[in-house]
Amino acid sequence: MTTTVPESPGAPTVDPAAEQRGRVDVADQVVEKIAVAALAETDGVGGATGTVDRMLGRDESGGRPRVTASVSGRSVRLDARISVGYPSPVAATCDRARAHVVQQVQSLTGLDVARVDIAVAALTHPRSASTGRDLA
Repeated sequence: MTTTVPESPGAPTVDPAAEQRGRVDVADQVVEKIAVAALAETDGVGGATGTVDRMLGRDESGGRPRVTASVSGRSVRLDARISVGYPSPVAATCDRARAHVVQQVQSLTGLDVARVDIAVAALTHPRSASTGRDLA
């Protein structure tokens, strides 16, 4: 049986059958992977550990930013640890990274991003092409 619902001006139309098909839950880990990929796409953003951690074998990030996500209903909160490449402006780089993460998470999951906290764990120097060493 099909029911016709009269439209009110400006009201979004909802397919009644769509509500009966079920729901989609997005796991925290899925959002984390999307956020890590978005951060990696942002110029000037790198992994969360610095040179000392890598030398001591504490670089478990594989050179990628670290992200923790908490999904609650249709909302998500993100905490990210990144490095910023020298001489990139830290605040501007974080603003670009935050905007890109919000855009990617919202477009790929449909979730509302309530908050993105970014901690800059290291300022990295570009590598010298001739020696392969840090310029510090």
